[in-house]
Order: sequence, then C-alpha cells, then structure tokens
Amino acid sequence: MAYLTNFDQSNKADWAFDVTATDADTGEAIDFTGATVALVVKDEGGCTRLSANDGDGITISTTTLSVLFPDEDMKALCSGTYRVGMIYELNGETNQIFTGTVSIYDGVASI
Repeated sequence: MAYLTNFDQSNKADWAFDVTATDADTGEAIDFTGATVALVVKDEGGCTRLSANDGDGITISTTTLSVLFPDEDMKALCSGTYRVGMIYELNGETNQIFTGTVSIYDGVASI
C-alpha cells in the first residue's frame, strides 16, 4: 500500500526529508538495509525534473531513508506542481512507498 502525500517546497533552498515505513502485516518498521530505492519528480508533461536513488541523494540508515536535493538542484525548477513517487526493491519485491505532488514555490531570495 502506497501513501498519498503532498509537499510544498521552495526552489531556493535544500529539500530534505526522512521517510520511514512499517510492514502492513506485522506493524514492524521496515529495515531498508540492502534495498534499492528511487525517487522521481516529473513535470506535467511526464519529463523527469529531479531523481535520486540510494547512494545518490538518498541515504539508507536501517529504518530511515534520508532524501536530499540541494538548493542547486531546486533552482532548476520553475514554480508549479510536479508529480512525485518513491519505490524500493528488497528481497525480490518492489514496493511503492508513496506517490503524490510537490508544489514548488518561488523562494525569491537567493544566496
């Protein structure tokens, strides 16, 4: 079962967040050790605008997935709404973690 989520994020700052998940059958936290993880952000036309995977934008720490898109990546996005999704593969099974949207707003100030 995937979660539906919506994010609001500036295009002038880092976008960082953590993801944890529980096994629907056992209620236990999922151990992501050894998992392959991917997150993609697409525009309305279906073109990929941001992507991350384990080792490149996503860090796995046992039961936590830490995602980071630095401000330099975010500056390439125009204000608007984008589709976002995250999956992982572990022990031969692929599971959707979440799907939803990210609303990018103009953060105005830049460093």
